[in-house]
Amino acid sequence: MDQESWLSCEKTAVLQGGFLLANQICQPEPLLSLKKEDWDRIGCPIVNAIKEICEQSLKDTKERVHWRKRILCIVWSKILEVRNKEDIDIRWKEDPLFAVQNSLPDINHTVLFELVKSMSFSTIYVELLLCFQPAERCEELKLLVDHVTSSSTEADVKLLLEVWWELLKGKRGCLDALDQLFTTQCSRSMMSTTEPSPLASKRFKPDPESTCVVHVLFEGLRKIKEHLTSSELCYFALSNCLDTLYTNYLLGNATDLSIEIKLQNISRTVSLKKRNEVLDGFDLIEVLREAQRDLAATLTPAETKPCGMTFIQAMQVTLEMICSWEVMGLLKMPSNDPSVLAIRLKDSLDRVLTSLEQASHAKDLVGNGQTLNNLRVTLKGLTASLSFTVPESSAAEVANMSITILDHNLEGFEGLPGLFASKLSQSFSNTEWIQCLERNGSFFQTKELLMTLISTLTAKCQSDADVQHCKKLKDIIVNLFSHLSLPDKNATLSEMLSISRKGLHGFLPSSVTIGFSEELNLAFNSIIQSGANSNLDAAVSAVARVAFQNPEATLRRCCHMAVVNLGAHTLIAEILHQLSGLMSSPGVQKDNLLCRCLQGTVWSKLSSLQEENQFLQFLAEMMKCNITGSTGEKLSFLPPEEVLHVFVQPYLLPASSRSSNLEFCLRLLQCTLSQETTSDSVHWIMSCSPFPLLYCLGQLLNECSRCWDQPVESETRISMESKELLLKWPVHLKLGPELSFGSTAKWRNLIGLCVFT
Repeated sequence: MDQESWLSCEKTAVLQGGFLLANQICQPEPLLSLKKEDWDRIGCPIVNAIKEICEQSLKDTKERVHWRKRILCIVWSKILEVRNKEDIDIRWKEDPLFAVQNSLPDINHTVLFELVKSMSFSTIYVELLLCFQPAERCEELKLLVDHVTSSSTEADVKLLLEVWWELLKGKRGCLDALDQLFTTQCSRSMMSTTEPSPLASKRFKPDPESTCVVHVLFEGLRKIKEHLTSSELCYFALSNCLDTLYTNYLLGNATDLSIEIKLQNISRTVSLKKRNEVLDGFDLIEVLREAQRDLAATLTPAETKPCGMTFIQAMQVTLEMICSWEVMGLLKMPSNDPSVLAIRLKDSLDRVLTSLEQASHAKDLVGNGQTLNNLRVTLKGLTASLSFTVPESSAAEVANMSITILDHNLEGFEGLPGLFASKLSQSFSNTEWIQCLERNGSFFQTKELLMTLISTLTAKCQSDADVQHCKKLKDIIVNLFSHLSLPDKNATLSEMLSISRKGLHGFLPSSVTIGFSEELNLAFNSIIQSGANSNLDAAVSAVARVAFQNPEATLRRCCHMAVVNLGAHTLIAEILHQLSGLMSSPGVQKDNLLCRCLQGTVWSKLSSLQEENQFLQFLAEMMKCNITGSTGEKLSFLPPEEVLHVFVQPYLLPASSRSSNLEFCLRLLQCTLSQETTSDSVHWIMSCSPFPLLYCLGQLLNECSRCWDQPVESETRISMESKELLLKWPVHLKLGPELSFGSTAKWRNLIGLCVFT
C-alpha cells in the first residue's frame, strides 16, 4: 500500500474521529493540555478507534502490527510538529504526513505515553525512538521517564521495564519504510529554525557529557523502586539492571554460544511462552524471532558505552534496589515451576557473577573495590536462593523447533544445518527428516555439510534403515553436490577421492547404488552424441555428478570414450581439466587413478592405429600443465612421470618387448619428453630415477645393428621406425647434438651423467 492511500483511507478517518471526539470530551481544556490522570476519562475514544482499526478490521497479524506502527508514527510526528511550530507553507510542501496531521487536534507527549501504555505499544515505541539521533533520543526517553515516575502505577512500571528491555535488544535489522519516514520527520524536527513554543522551552536539555540512556533508565527505576509490588516485576527490573551492567560495562566482545545451547535456550523460552499465553493467535515464527533477539541482547556488547554513568555508580544503584526489594520480600525465588522472568534472572546473575570474578575489571575499581565486593556477595546470595531447576526442552521439541527455523530461514542460526545433518537426524523419523532436508537443500550446499550428510547416510545404511530412505537420502546428497560451484565441487571430489577411489559408493551397500550404471551411460552418451556442439559447463557438471558417486568408474568411462570415439579425446580432456578434484594427490594415492584406469580399460585393447593415435593424443592433452594449483603453480592432470612409469619403462626391456609394443612405447616416450618442465634448471625426468630408462634405451640402441640383420619373422627385430625414435629422443632432453648410432663412448658419458646427477 503506497503512502497516499494509507494517509487518506477510511482507517485514517476512524483515527481522526477518535482524536476529535477525545478533544471534544476534554473541553473546555484543549487536548494539548491533557494530564496523566485524565487519560482514563478522555482517552477512551482514541483507544476504541485504534482497536477498531487494528483488531476488528484486520485479520492478518503482520498488517495489524504495521497499522499500529503507522498510527504511532502519525501521533508522534504530530507532537513534533506542534512542538516546533514549523511554517504551514513549508509543511504542506515538504511534510509527507501533513494531510493527516493537519486533521488532528494538537496533542502532547502525555497522549503518546498513555496510548503506548494502554495499547501495549512499547515495542513499536522503541522502534521509532531509535530513529532519533542519540541526543534527541535521550531527551525523548527522559520525557517518558518523567511521565512514568509521576503518580506511578504498576502499569507505569511495566511500561518503563518493557521500553528498557526493548532498548537493550536494539534495532530490528534493516529499517522498514515507516522507520525511514519517521527518521525524516525526526531530522526535520532537529533542523527546525522556528522559534520554540512555550512548551518547548520547558523541555529537558540533555548534556551529552553527563547524561545518557543508561543514566536515565537507572535513575528512573530508582525513583519508582517502591512501586514494584510483585516478584515478577522485580525479576524483570533486576534482570534489566544486570544485563545493562553486563553489556555496557563488562562485556568486551560478543559471546558465541554453540548451536546446541542456543537451540535449547530458545526452545525452552518458546515452550514456556506457549504454555503461559493464549494459543489463539500465537505466532510461533514471531515468538522464535523474539526469543533469538532476547538471547542476542544479553550476549552482545552495547554499541556505545555510557557517558553519563560510571560502572561504580551503576553498581551502587543496582545494590540499592536489591536491598530495597529484599526488605520488601519481593526477591524470594520459586522452588519449582519457574517463570520465564525467573529463568532470565538466573541467567543474568550467572553471567554477571562470572564476569565480576575476572581480574581484568580490578583496574577500573581502584578505591571502590568495596562496592564490587558488596555486589558480588549480594548476587551470590541471590544465586544461592535459586533452588529451582531450569526445565530442559525435550529432544522432540528441539527437533521440531529446528525444522521451523529451517523452513522459515530465520536469522541467527548459522550452525543449525550442521547440527541437523548430524545429531538431529536421530531425533526424527526418516521420512520427516528427509523431507525437511529436501525442502531446505540450499542450506546444505557446502563441502563440509555434504561430508556430514555422507557420514549420516553411512550410519543409516549400517543401522538396518529402510533401503528406500537411504536411496532417497543418497539422491538428495548427489543433487546437493550438483548445485555446488565448480571450485566447491572440485574440493569435494578431492576429499572423496582421498578417502575412497569409489567415492560415495565406497561407503554404501550395493542395494543403495542400484541404477548408477544407467546414469553413467546416460551422462556419457549425451556428451558424445552432442560432441563439439555440447555445452562444456553442462558436460562438466554431468561428469562431476557421476564422478562424485564413483570416481573410478567415471574415469574408466572417460578413458574408454576418449580412445574409442573418434575426436572425443579433446572434449574429454577439456572436461577433466575442469575437474581438477579428480587428480590423484602425490603422497595420498599410491598410483595415479587416471593411469590405472587407462591401463585397465584400453591399454591392452588398442586394436587399430586410430585408437593408438587417440590414446597418444589424449595422454598428450592430459599431460599439459593447464591446471593452476592452490599456490599458483602450474600442474598437469596426468604427470609425465606417471606415464613414463606405467606405459614406457616396463616395455623397453628387449626380452619383454614385441616390435609393435616397442614402437608405440617409444612414441609415448617422445610424447612425455616433449612436455614442458615446470623447472627452468632441471628436467622433470631427473626426479624419477632416469638411469634404468637410459640403460634400457642404450641396450636397445646397441642391439639395433644385430637385430636389424635378423630375419623379418624374428620377434626380437627392431623396426626402422623404432630405431629412428631411439635416435631422436635425446633432443627432447636438450642433451646436445643427436647421439650417433653405435657411439659407445657417448652413451657411457650420458649414463654416467645421469648416475652422478
